[in-house]
Amino acid sequence: MSASTYFSSSPAISLPRSFLPMRRRGGLASGIFTNDASGGASAIILLPDETLQQAKNTAASALFASNIYFYTQFDYFDASSEFNALLHTWSLSVEEQFYIFFPPLLAFVHRRFPAALKPLVGFILVITLILSQWRLATDPSAAFYLVQYRTWELMIGSVLALGMIPESRGGVVADVVGAIGLGCIGASALLLTKISSFPGINAAPACIGAACLIWSGSARRTLAGRLLSIPPARFFGKISYSLYLWHWPIWVLGNQVYEPRNSAGRLVYIAIAIIAATLSWRFVEQPFRKRDEAVSSKRVVAIGVGSMLFVLAFAAATPFVARAYWQVPARVERVAKFINYRADDNFRVGSCFLTTRDTFASYARDTCLPISSTKPNYLLLGDSHAAHFLPGMMAQRDLNLLQATASGCRPVADPTGERRCTALMHFITDEFLPRHRMDTVIISARWANDDWPALRRQIEHVRRYANHVIIFGPIAEYDRALPRVLATALYRNDPSVLADHRVADRRALDAEFKRKVPTTGAIYVSVYDAICPDGRCTLWTADGNPVQSDYGHLSAEGSKLMIDRIRRNHPFPLK
Repeated sequence: MSASTYFSSSPAISLPRSFLPMRRRGGLASGIFTNDASGGASAIILLPDETLQQAKNTAASALFASNIYFYTQFDYFDASSEFNALLHTWSLSVEEQFYIFFPPLLAFVHRRFPAALKPLVGFILVITLILSQWRLATDPSAAFYLVQYRTWELMIGSVLALGMIPESRGGVVADVVGAIGLGCIGASALLLTKISSFPGINAAPACIGAACLIWSGSARRTLAGRLLSIPPARFFGKISYSLYLWHWPIWVLGNQVYEPRNSAGRLVYIAIAIIAATLSWRFVEQPFRKRDEAVSSKRVVAIGVGSMLFVLAFAAATPFVARAYWQVPARVERVAKFINYRADDNFRVGSCFLTTRDTFASYARDTCLPISSTKPNYLLLGDSHAAHFLPGMMAQRDLNLLQATASGCRPVADPTGERRCTALMHFITDEFLPRHRMDTVIISARWANDDWPALRRQIEHVRRYANHVIIFGPIAEYDRALPRVLATALYRNDPSVLADHRVADRRALDAEFKRKVPTTGAIYVSVYDAICPDGRCTLWTADGNPVQSDYGHLSAEGSKLMIDRIRRNHPFPLK
């Protein structure tokens, strides 16, 4: 939401001829400093393989292509993204790409077809908004990361900069519009959630709010303008760019050293980010903004290219520094590399397991819902914590497996969440099951503490169309990727690290489900007990790799191990 607000205001405040070069110099200097500081800290805090990934992120950021890189490289199961201290630079890349293409187009049209300039801007705004909303339904990640689907947000600022909306002549109107702007931004901040479709039309209130504030204050001082002119607001406005650059690296890398368990700990990180941003603004951003305006364009370009090459060279060196610093044994390095594990094929991503890059139309019904007349038909229903049992279930040759899994919601009655997921759940429970009776339906998910009422109703509904309903409970989870925790424990020769990072509430939720699920007539399987028999959690598979590839998802071998254990303790009904 903050990026959308910034996008819509950026062109409006950047068009004055003197401001853009100053902003570019200060922003470039701050970006170089932040990238290099993050890379140096990564070499000390992260393991060598993680530092290598961070170096790639730095290179993508330096080339103003991090949005494209993150879109193409990181998938739903990519645990390495939790160490990406430069994930936030996607928005800076979007902005730079916009400024590479839009100003030349603007200059060309203004010179050759001046009367068409404003209609063209309006046309691009409307078309890219439509494209954004369409792409949000077909590929939400593309709609989020790629410039062609965020252009409309930047175009709102261009509309203001070109004077396409006349200035207000009345103070009351300006005050009202300014208040509306604050309200739109505030409402977006309060109402948008993790499951909201975004950006698309849901980004419009924040963008329009920013535009309202700029428009209302362009001709006179408004109430909103006076509110935003108080010293604290002005202070954060001055350091906002540096604060945006610093907040995420400090949070990501700081969490690898110490993860705050309460609000006080999180406030410490916020304070550190504000201090770092203030120092960066004062001693990096400001001095470069005040450089001699007479510097030639060729020299500016040369300095920019040289700075980019410096960042790339620094990024290339950091993995070697990390390797020399850590001196990681081969066993530890092998475990750490497991964080790059890819689960796509094991989960049938894009066909039977729908992620953020899929829509309900992507679901391959013929492939995912084959009916057998000779074997018991088992339907695996749920989110990624159902899909990770697929390799283990597929290895059970006496069963015919059907799969209906998607990220973005849980398999409960009246599910809420992302459209691809809720559409799939409704299709299965309201259309498919009433027409195709199952021998057994296995329902599994990353259960939350408030899921029980809706899950109970779902069990009652599904039991009408299945001989047996099995509920797989929560699995043991960690507050960061298990391969990373294991590598740290091995490197320090300290097994207690594992218990420190295991999430405690999973066991409590498992105990609650043990009591409640049998009262519905469904069978309950404690996945927690399967992975942690007698309280000792399984960490490795027979091939020497971690049993879980991230915070909680099972690897393919881990899936097979867990299903074998579950079937020994809970024989699956075959009729």
